[in-house]
Amino acid sequence: MPSFLRAHSTRAQPSVPPQLPVPPAFLPIEAPSQVNSNSNSSSSIQHVNTNTNTNKQTTLSRTSSRVSSSSAVSSLSASPCPPPAPFASASASPSASASPSASSPSNHPPPQPQPPSSAILHSGEVIASAGLLRGKKRDFIVLTRSEILRFKSRAKAADVFPALFPVRRNPSSASIASSLASGSQHTADSLPESTICTLERITALFELGPLQIELAYVDDAAFPRSFILQLQTRAEAETWMQKLYSAIPKITLAHSLPQSTQESLKTYLRTRNDFYEPTFRAFRVVVQQTVPAKHSSTKIPSSSDDLTKLANQNAHAFLVVGHYALHLFAVDSKPPSTISNAHGLPPQITPLSSHGIVSLVHLAMSPRDSTLYLSFRAPLSPIRSLELASCAAKDIIQTVRSCIEHLRPCWSEYPLTMDVPEYVQDEPLVPIPYTPSTEDDPNYGYNGFNMTLAAYCVAFGIPSARSNIAFEIIWDEDNGLIFKLLPPRHSKTTTNYNGGAGVAAPEYSILEVLAVMRALRWNEAFGGISFSGVSLSRLVDVYDHYASIELDQTRTATGRRISKFMKGLPILKLELQLLMLCSTALRMLDLNGCLRPTTAAAAYAAASIAPGAEHGCGAIDALMQVAKRATSNVDSFVFSNIQIDLYDFDYLVDVSSTRAAHLRNVEIAHCGLYEREISLLLQALEVHENTLEGLDISENPGRVSVYSLNESLYRFQYMRNLYMRKLLITSEDLPLLSFDTLANMRLKRLVLDGTRLRPVSVDHLCTYLESSTACSLVQFSIQSCLVTGRDVGAMLSAIGRSRSTPHPDLTVYIGDNPICQTGFDVFLTALTSLGGKLKRISMPRLEFSQDSMLCSFFLVLADPRCQLTHLDLSLLLIPDADASAEACDLLGEVFAHNSTLRSLNLTGETSKLQVARVGHGIGRALGRLAENDTLRELFLEGNEISVDGAMVLAKALTTNRALRRIHLDDNDVNLQGFTAIVNSIVDSGNTVIRYVSRPWRDQERQLKNLRELCARLDSEISVLRQQKRPQSSDSSPRSSASAHKHSRSSSTNGSGKSVPLSGGSAVSPSMAAAFSSPDITLKLEAKVKATETIRVLEHEWKKVYDRLDGYLSRTRSTTSSSSSSSLSLVSASGALGGKRQSFGSLPAGTRASFGSTIVPDDEEDEEEEKVRKAWERLKGAGRPGRKVSAGGRVVK
Repeated sequence: MPSFLRAHSTRAQPSVPPQLPVPPAFLPIEAPSQVNSNSNSSSSIQHVNTNTNTNKQTTLSRTSSRVSSSSAVSSLSASPCPPPAPFASASASPSASASPSASSPSNHPPPQPQPPSSAILHSGEVIASAGLLRGKKRDFIVLTRSEILRFKSRAKAADVFPALFPVRRNPSSASIASSLASGSQHTADSLPESTICTLERITALFELGPLQIELAYVDDAAFPRSFILQLQTRAEAETWMQKLYSAIPKITLAHSLPQSTQESLKTYLRTRNDFYEPTFRAFRVVVQQTVPAKHSSTKIPSSSDDLTKLANQNAHAFLVVGHYALHLFAVDSKPPSTISNAHGLPPQITPLSSHGIVSLVHLAMSPRDSTLYLSFRAPLSPIRSLELASCAAKDIIQTVRSCIEHLRPCWSEYPLTMDVPEYVQDEPLVPIPYTPSTEDDPNYGYNGFNMTLAAYCVAFGIPSARSNIAFEIIWDEDNGLIFKLLPPRHSKTTTNYNGGAGVAAPEYSILEVLAVMRALRWNEAFGGISFSGVSLSRLVDVYDHYASIELDQTRTATGRRISKFMKGLPILKLELQLLMLCSTALRMLDLNGCLRPTTAAAAYAAASIAPGAEHGCGAIDALMQVAKRATSNVDSFVFSNIQIDLYDFDYLVDVSSTRAAHLRNVEIAHCGLYEREISLLLQALEVHENTLEGLDISENPGRVSVYSLNESLYRFQYMRNLYMRKLLITSEDLPLLSFDTLANMRLKRLVLDGTRLRPVSVDHLCTYLESSTACSLVQFSIQSCLVTGRDVGAMLSAIGRSRSTPHPDLTVYIGDNPICQTGFDVFLTALTSLGGKLKRISMPRLEFSQDSMLCSFFLVLADPRCQLTHLDLSLLLIPDADASAEACDLLGEVFAHNSTLRSLNLTGETSKLQVARVGHGIGRALGRLAENDTLRELFLEGNEISVDGAMVLAKALTTNRALRRIHLDDNDVNLQGFTAIVNSIVDSGNTVIRYVSRPWRDQERQLKNLRELCARLDSEISVLRQQKRPQSSDSSPRSSASAHKHSRSSSTNGSGKSVPLSGGSAVSPSMAAAFSSPDITLKLEAKVKATETIRVLEHEWKKVYDRLDGYLSRTRSTTSSSSSSSLSLVSASGALGGKRQSFGSLPAGTRASFGSTIVPDDEEDEEEEKVRKAWERLKGAGRPGRKVSAGGRVVK
C-alpha cells in the first residue's frame, strides 16, 4: 500500500467525488490558450512580485474582475466565509468599466460591485516558500474561487477583503477598495502582495509531510513552478488540503499540452513504433522522489530553505500514453536553449523512462489529494514504482485501464491490484477502438494476439523480439485453430558449460517465451498450442521470486484463485498450468521435443539432486496435476521425444487411471519407455475407453507383447488415430493388430511405418481393408515394413474388392519396401483392379532392380484402367542411376494418355552415396505435356533436365492449359532455360499457370562457379606478383606499393590501350608494362570479365523473376479474384498434435517437397468449401471469424 494510504487508512473514504466530476478519459486535449480563454489573467500574473506603489489599485481591480468573472465553485461547509453574493455579469464589455463614463448616470444604473470577501473560500497565515529566503517568513494566503493570493499580513489582506479583518481602513485602503469597483488603471510594480497562480493553472496538489502542502502550477511563460505551504497544526493542514482540492476546477493545465509539444511527442513515439492515435494522451505530472529520513514525517523542516530543498526533489514531467507503454519526460523549469536535444524533442523536454502498460501490477489514487501510485514488474525482476501527482489523476487512471483492456482484449481477469476511490472504479471505461488497416492486419491477429504479444515484448524490455519470434497458425479438423511456435529467426550464441566456445543454437530467451505464453493465456481463438521443436529447457528450474503480487490477483477461467502450491512452482510449470486453466477453448498442448535434458546444465542439475531421486523433465508432472483435477478442458497431450523418467511416468499413469481427466489423445513416441511401462500405461488408459481417440507409442525401446497390445486396444472403440512406428514386438505367431481389434475401432489414421508385418498380420489387414469398417480410413501407412509386392498387391486388391466405398481422401503409403523383389506382377495387377476406389498412392524410395520393371510400371500408368489421381514416385532407385530412353519414352506416354492423374511427384536427389531420380532423360518426356489436359501439379526437382529439358518444357507450355504448378529447382536449367520457360508462359498468354518455383539452387550454382573462378584468378595473380617483385628495377617500398596498387586497378589490352578494371582507374600502357607480365595481364582481363558476368547474371535473374511475378500476379487478380479473398486456412490431414502429413510426404531426412500444402485448382473449390464450413462451426462456438494470418509467417 502506498505511503499516503497507510498514513490515512483510518479516515473514512468518501463515497462520492469530493467536488465536480472529472471528464471522461478520452476528451480532446485543449491547448493552454483554450483553457484560459475565459479569463484575462495572463497579463496580470506576470508582474505580481514587483513593488511599485502607484499601480496597486490596478492589479487589485484586475484581481476583482477575475474573481467576479470566474465560474462559481461552492465552498465546503466548514468555510468561515459567508455564502457568495451574485457578482456582475462576466459577459459585460471590458471597456465599459475602464472608460471614464462608466460611472455616469443613465437610465439603467450600473450594477453595484459586491464585497471582495464574497469570493473567499479560505484564508490563513502560513509559512510560505517559493524562494531561497532564510528564516520563517509568514504570509497570509487567501484562496478565492479563481486564484490563490499572497499578502504580507492579515491587515494587508483586509484592505482588499474587508470581511477578513473588520477594522477601520485608512484612506489608502479606501482607495484600494474603490479601485476594485472603478477598475482604474495602475501598474503592479509597487504591490507587496502577489498572485501565486490561478486555479486553472494548477497541475498537482499533494502533501510533502504532515504539515506541508506542495502546489505545482504553470506560470505565464509556460514553465513549471512549485509553491510550498507549511502549516502550524495538523488540523490546519487538513483544512487547507480540503479547501484547495475542492476549489481546483475539473479541467486544468494538467490535462493539456501545447499543440507543438504534442506533435513533437507523437513524432518521438512514432520513431519507437509506439504511437496509436486513439490511445495517445499527454498529462502534466510531478514525479515524487523518495524523501530521505531527515525529511520524514516525524521531523518538520525549520526554514523556507529546507522547504525549497524538499520541493526540489520532485521533478515536473509529462506523462505520455503510447500504444504499448507509458513514457515519462522531464520538463526543465529554466528557459530552454535554442538547440534541440538528441531525441528530436524540444530542448526543455528530456526522456526519463518508459514502462510497459501490461506490466502494471498496482494502481492507486489518493482520495485526499492528487497523488497517483503506479507499480510495474517484469518477470524475474522486482517491482518498480512511480509516485506521481497530477490534477488529472483520475483521467490517467481511466486512460491506463482502457489501454489495458485494449491490449488484452481476451483477458477477463487482470493481475492488477487497484486502490482507488469507488466512484473512479465504478465509472465505465471508454473503449479504445481498433480499426484494422486490412482484413489480415498483422498488427492485430487472432483476438488481438499479435497486439498483445507486441505489448508484452515492450513491457519485458525486449522490443526487438517482435521481429525474432516466428509462428504460424494452422487448421486442424480435431482441434480447430492451432498456434504453432516456430524456431526463432535469428540464432543466438549459447555458452558451453565445459568452458568451450559458444555454440549457435536457435533458442528463444526466457523473456521471449514468457511473452508468447502470456499473450496466449486468455486467447480463446486457439484450440491447440504447439511448441514442437522449440527448446523450453531454459525455463526449467527458473523461479520468479517477485511474482506474488501478480499471482495473488490471478484467476482461472472459472474465477478461482490459484493455489498456494502453484505460487512456488518454476516458471515453466506455472505458465503451462495457467495456459490450461485460463482458456476454455484450449484442448491440445504439444511439447514434442521441447525438453532435452542433454545439456551440461541439465547434467549439473541432475547431479545436484540427492542420489536416487528423480528430477523429471519439468513439465509433465505440472500438466498432469491440472488434468487430474479436471479443472481444464485440455484433453490432448503430446510428449513425444521427451525422455520420461519414473517421476514423470508415475504422474502420467496416475492421470491415465483417473476417469475425470477424460483424456482424448496421448502421444508418447520416442520417450524411452520399456515393455512394462507401456503395458502399465495401456492398462491405465482403459478407463478412457469412451473418450480416447488418439494414441502414439512409436519408437520406444520396449518390446511389446502382441497379445496384451490387442487386448488393451480392443477396448478403445472410439479410437481414430493409432501410431505404432518402429514398434518392437514379441515373436508370438499372432497378428500385430487382429481383425477384431481393428474392426472394433473407428480408425481414421493407421500408421505402422518401420514395424515389421508378418504374413499373419498382412492377412488380418487385408480382411480389415475389405470390410465396411475401413470406410472411414483416410491414411494407411506401411512404409519400411518389409512387405513384398505380393503383400502390397493383396492389400490394394482388398481395397478394390470392398463393398463399401472408401473415403475419397484415402491415401496409402507403401514406400521403401521391397516391392520389386517378390510379386511385382501382383502389385501391377492390383493397380489396374482398384476401379477408382483408391486414388492416392505414395511410394517414395521404390527400388527397381531392373529397367524393364520401370517400363512395365509406366505402361500400367498409361493404361486407362489405372485411375490414380495422385502419385508420388520421388527418389526412385534405378540400377543405372538414370532411366533408359525406353522408360523415358513410356513416361511421355503417361503424360499423353493418362486422363485421371492430377498430381505427379518425380522429385530426385543426387548425393555422394546414391542417386535417386529418373534422370535427365525425363526432358524427352516433357514434350508430351502438350497433349495432356488433366495434370495440374508436377514436381521435377533434382533431375538435372538441363537447358535442353527446359527448352522442351517451355515449348510444351505454349499449348498446355492444364498445368497449374511446376516445381523445377535443382535441374541445371541456368538462366537461359528459365528465361525460355518464363517467355513461353508470358508470350503465349498462359492464364492458368499459378506457380513456377524459382531455381535458387541453379542460380547459386551458376554464380558460385564464377565466384570460384574470380577467387582462383586472384590467388594466381598474387603468386605471379610475388615472383615478379624481386626482378623490378625499383625496389624501394614506395615504388613497389605503387606498382602493386596500379597493377591491381588496371591493365592493358593487346592494342596498348589502357584497360580500367573494376573499381579502379585506367593507367598508361607503359606503367602497366613496367609492373605487369603478359601472364598477369591475361588473368586480370579474365577476372574483369568474370566480375562483370556475375553482375550481369544477377541483374538478369532478378529481371526474369520480376517479370514472372508480375505476370502471375496480374493473372491471379483477373482470373482468381474470388479465391484470393477466401479463407487461407490450411486443412491438415495428419494426426493430432500437429502431425500434418499431406499426400506424398516423405520420411524424415528426405529433401523432396511433395508434401506441400498447395491444393490443385480442381480441388480448390472443394477445399475452400470445407474450410468455410469449418470456419462457420468455429464462429458458432463463440470464436471470432477473422481470416487466418500469422504474425511471424503467413500460411498459404
